[in-house]
Amino acid sequence: MKKLNSQFVGTGQTKNRTGITQPNQNELKVIKGVLTSRIETKNKNGETYAYGFFQIEGQSPEIPVIFKTKPNLVKGSQVQLTGN
Repeated sequence: MKKLNSQFVGTGQTKNRTGITQPNQNELKVIKGVLTSRIETKNKNGETYAYGFFQIEGQSPEIPVIFKTKPNLVKGSQVQLTGN
């Protein structure tokens, strides 16, 4: 983000009447990193989903990622996540 007139304005943001920036909900975001765990499946309330942990290069915290269906990925895979 770059600083502009004492307010932070990042890519895909628009100003509303209050002057507070809001993310553009229609713009897809892309992040790239490494899958740091194997993909596990879990059944909760009759629904099955898959999850794993993802790490962006140069950052220490791992980010949990939930998938609607189990992807064919292995630990250490380079991945690109797209969403909003």
